[in-house]
Amino acid sequence: MKNYWIFKQAAVYKAVCSFGILLLLFAACKKEHNEPVKEALKVTDYYPNSGNKGTLVTVEGTGLGGDVSATFSGTGADIVSATATAVVMRAPAGGTSGDIVLKVNGETISIGKYTYQELTIKGISPKNGAAGTHVRISGEGFGSLSGPAQVLINGKTALVVSASDTLLVAEVPEAAGSGPVTVKVNGKEASGQTFKFQSITAIKPLTGGKGTHVRITGSGFDELVKGNYVDFNGKQALVEEAADDHLVVIAPDAVTTGPVAVTINNQKVTGPVFTVVALPVILKVTPLSGPAGAVMTITGTAFSTITEENKVTINGKDVAVTAATSTQITLIIPGGTGNGKIVLSVNDQLAEGPEFKDQSLGISKLSPESGLAGTRVTITGTGFNPAAGQNAVAFNGKAATVVSASETSLVVIAPEGFTSGPLKVVVNGQTTVAPADFNHAGVVTLAGGKGNNELTLDGRSGALAVDTHGNVYVLELSLNRVKKITPGGTVSLFAGSPSGQSGNRNGTGSDALFNLSSGTGMAIDDQDNLFISDYGNQCIRKISPQGVVSTFVTNAGRPGKIAFDEKGFLYIINGFTNVLRFDKNGLRSTINPSGMNEGARPAIYGDIFYSVSNEIIYISSSEFLSKRNINWWVGTNYGYVDGVGSAAMFTDINGLTSDGKGNILVADNGNLAIRKISISTREVTTVAKFVTGSSDGSLNEAGFASIGDIAIGKDGTVYVLDYNNNAVRKIFLK
Repeated sequence: MKNYWIFKQAAVYKAVCSFGILLLLFAACKKEHNEPVKEALKVTDYYPNSGNKGTLVTVEGTGLGGDVSATFSGTGADIVSATATAVVMRAPAGGTSGDIVLKVNGETISIGKYTYQELTIKGISPKNGAAGTHVRISGEGFGSLSGPAQVLINGKTALVVSASDTLLVAEVPEAAGSGPVTVKVNGKEASGQTFKFQSITAIKPLTGGKGTHVRITGSGFDELVKGNYVDFNGKQALVEEAADDHLVVIAPDAVTTGPVAVTINNQKVTGPVFTVVALPVILKVTPLSGPAGAVMTITGTAFSTITEENKVTINGKDVAVTAATSTQITLIIPGGTGNGKIVLSVNDQLAEGPEFKDQSLGISKLSPESGLAGTRVTITGTGFNPAAGQNAVAFNGKAATVVSASETSLVVIAPEGFTSGPLKVVVNGQTTVAPADFNHAGVVTLAGGKGNNELTLDGRSGALAVDTHGNVYVLELSLNRVKKITPGGTVSLFAGSPSGQSGNRNGTGSDALFNLSSGTGMAIDDQDNLFISDYGNQCIRKISPQGVVSTFVTNAGRPGKIAFDEKGFLYIINGFTNVLRFDKNGLRSTINPSGMNEGARPAIYGDIFYSVSNEIIYISSSEFLSKRNINWWVGTNYGYVDGVGSAAMFTDINGLTSDGKGNILVADNGNLAIRKISISTREVTTVAKFVTGSSDGSLNEAGFASIGDIAIGKDGTVYVLDYNNNAVRKIFLK
């Protein structure tokens, strides 16, 4: 038993000893691990390189700390101070011109030449700066009787602004570069500390917004991040990376357009302007699914025209951009991305797009992209089944008939009753969606047409109106009467003579007589009462929804086109001389002596009156028409150009109308187009541009012979007089 305990104690003792040895080894390893790495001995600069005895000479570099000694041409020098990065020594008395040699921890290194002379540079201030900076050079022996002192910075001559025996002020020359400051006097030369030349040669990118990473290229930057102060038009930016020749910074949250500047040791250098641009917007991606190798096109706004500044990811995986414009980016689908969001980064400004499906089935294009029931639509893409019946197509949930099919194309018929929305194709269990909704949009002839005698339309100056029930009223000017067209297209006489007789008689329906002319206008109020400018009788006539005709205003001069504002005031363009305004009781409230073109219907939105003269659209506050405050607004001359303000062009405007949503629609007859003007931005865009003809169909297939007066129903449907086709046309924009 005793032996057992002896044995056990010995085992414990042995274990403790072993553990102790391990701890000692661990401690030794840890100590060794924590020992600082010794830097190599290296000299980067020394100054000055001349002076009298006692002159302080500084040596800069690395690995300089520890046991340090120095000699000047063999004569020992006093070490004033020594750190790992700098040694300061005093030129010894009795020394001679020659080499300075430094010995650090037993290692010897030659520093450079030192000349004993009166001329010496003791210091420079500032030690860094841009071209044009004034550098103060202190020292001795700068005075001369034979000629002024000469200063060079990195070997380039600097302009001496002022001079004394102990101080020179010199201006840093352009493109000086970093290098020593040298003074030459009376054939003697002295070099001092290195001057660090600051410059910004470029920034990339030149555009962006908050959070954009910007690379600043140049010289003389501090290699420590904290040593560089960068601002964008006065707003401080975060410096992420620093080197002598470049900085990488992040544009600040409050960034505004302006120059980028870098300040180092209170010395500022200014670079190019950084322009803040709008965030990118993805409007459309085609296709939204597809196989590897398929071309993807991203359409939108505020893209960079520099290809590499646009970064695209699909499901978080980078996809190389092959081409870029400000509105379109092209790339090749790599395959293997998986399903996920399409995200675009333009100079770190993000735009999130739709989901992408990584599959063989995809739609790249619809032709046309809008239409009505019965429209033949060609679907272009990949992964379709050549057997027509194996492809299921739906327009916003309404099944469509597939007429023909191939692996890359389907031809389908838009179904009855479909509404605007996504177009989907299902093949072999895979589903894909068209890049954009297929819109229920197009043109149908509501009434009339070539050879149709139900209507008799008379040139560009006709007029139409739409009531709250969708009934359309149209003037037959030469026959002095008003026709009514139901939503189903039934035409009937609403007011005026069946035979076309002219006159001035109130009554119901056909008992009434009018004396209409080319300038006659028509508008409808919120109670479905029609108002007609009876040009020949110089009055305004009112027709109730039941067809009862009365005289609203007499002595109206030469009344032309008319329109209502939202408050129920009626505006009348009175020839080319003035604009009249009447309240609901027929009382005249203001007169604008400036006048406008009587040939085109005006529009009112809010308290602003919009009218036309010589293809220029003018505006005026409807509250102050009498003060002649008519202002040019949009348009400049005849032509067809979309744009903002004066950049836009129209040809032969026949009417304006407000859509009630902050836009003015324009009947642009000369261009066979419906144009839209944003009231807030004055930007003109084309809603629809038609071909010449008379056919109904999608917006890009329908034909018109003319674009006359224009009106909008409460459901947003646009009605247009196509007088050269003797027709009232109905335009579905969505």
